Amino acid sequence: MGTLSRSWDLLGQSFAILKSDKELMWLPILSAIFCLMACVIIGGVGLLLYLPPGPIPHDPALQKLLGRQMAPFIFMLYVATYSLATYFNVALVSIAADRLGGGHATLNDGLQAAWDRKWSILQWALLAATVGMVLQMLESRSRVVGRIVSRVAGLGWTLASFFVVPLLVAQNMGPVEALYKSAQIFRKTWGEEVAGGFSFQLIFVLLALPGALVPVAAVRLGSATLFFPGLALALIYWLLLGVVSSAAHGVFVAALYRYATEQKISGGFYRNDLSGAWQPKLR
Repeated sequence: MGTLSRSWDLLGQSFAILKSDKELMWLPILSAIFCLMACVIIGGVGLLLYLPPGPIPHDPALQKLLGRQMAPFIFMLYVATYSLATYFNVALVSIAADRLGGGHATLNDGLQAAWDRKWSILQWALLAATVGMVLQMLESRSRVVGRIVSRVAGLGWTLASFFVVPLLVAQNMGPVEALYKSAQIFRKTWGEEVAGGFSFQLIFVLLALPGALVPVAAVRLGSATLFFPGLALALIYWLLLGVVSSAAHGVFVAALYRYATEQKISGGFYRNDLSGAWQPKLR
């Protein structure tokens, strides 16, 4: 089964479960709202302090200076957004894991579980933000080598940290221990190296394309009356798609963690799809 086909099957199974628990979609909405507020507040304060009056400087030296001055605010922004995103992901995965196990957890139960783990979430956000900044610096230092190194390291980080959120939910451990245990679970289930795996991002990129049809058609026809309503509809469609994507991904992570740690198949999922979420590299 190809990556696209396997991803589509897993997404369909996640979405089928999500349809019976629609309140889970409130968590990505809340996450997006709070992250946007953090971006406006932290980014706004940094720009007010360091952006010179007038137009944005085009001089490379001034841009470099502004980048150095804004670095602490960018790091704070990383920490804030990672903290908020992880907080609501913990709440989502907590509810999904309980529901997949036959429980009846509510939205309040999930938010309370995340609040109980707030310090672990903050510590994880600090670690993840540091790694994110280092990867960004690597990519910016060298256009070719840095980009390759950062992408390889980024993939390794993504795989190693895949089960950190469900581990925070289940065991409320520290960030380093959670990362180590997450990598252990991944290696034990799918091996040391993988050749490929599911990609919800690819599916949602394909699903996002129809949203651009009306504004693109309006540009082609030179019609301003169609462009702005079409753009508004596209934005609403993409926002809804993003909410569904985040919620479905949370359900899938909870189901995959349950399979990887307990070998239990959650209702609505199939063993072959979960075991084939990643393909071990053949030697």
